Amino acid sequence: MTQSIKRREMLTGLGAGTLLSFGLIGRETKAADDLAAEIDFWKYAKTDPAKAADLAYEIYPDGGCMIAAVRSLLTTIADILQTVNPMAASVMMTFPFHMMRYGSGGVGGIGSTCGAFNGGAAVIGLFVKDAASRSAMIQELCTYYEQMELPIYKPKDDEFPRMETVVPESVLCHISSTRWRIAADTKMFSPKREERCRRLTADIVAKTAELLNRYYADKTCTFAPLTQPTTTCFDCHGSQGTQADAISKMDCATCHDHGDTHINTYINMKK
Repeated sequence: MTQSIKRREMLTGLGAGTLLSFGLIGRETKAADDLAAEIDFWKYAKTDPAKAADLAYEIYPDGGCMIAAVRSLLTTIADILQTVNPMAASVMMTFPFHMMRYGSGGVGGIGSTCGAFNGGAAVIGLFVKDAASRSAMIQELCTYYEQMELPIYKPKDDEFPRMETVVPESVLCHISSTRWRIAADTKMFSPKREERCRRLTADIVAKTAELLNRYYADKTCTFAPLTQPTTTCFDCHGSQGTQADAISKMDCATCHDHGDTHINTYINMKK
């Protein structure tokens, strides 16, 4: 048996996907390069949004929203790849999912970006290399989170059949969860609020799968544009605006309420 074959078997046994992620294969011989070329370790497969959502709901108690989002999506994809590319499926499941627990509670409990949205965006980034498409997909995921009345998902064994829903208006955990807590008239650290976030995670996972399915069905497809008042705000405050002093695609009005006078003044200036 030649040395190149032995090296190839060693890399396969160790999990070439893991080695790839650390750049080790690139420093090996041509046999290793051939192995990397033969196998697409991070190949997307059309995913059932409902199945991914169910799995996210199941995983959620083991670390919260972000690990549930990432693990449910990658596991569902790996299950499909198992029949057509079993090695890729195996490598996909070597992903260090435990690290995604950091996103719980808006990143370590500080209340910033919701882990469900953060995790969904991360998975989009994993499978979509084109920057413009990736940004457009994440933008639509953000808009969906902000403007949909959530949660929609209902588990089979529903302990809270009268779960309140609310339009979050923000992907920030603090704002999203607080708006729901007020509508539900309950405490933040209650079982019902925990259940709300568990269901919302399933909703965001389903939307992420739908976005990826759409993109891989037609890579020329378009995604939802910015909505008002953000579009108007960006005409002035975005990178091509006269002030160019803001980096954001979130709903501006959630935090910045300048009233109709501010916007109307801008509109009249354009006439």
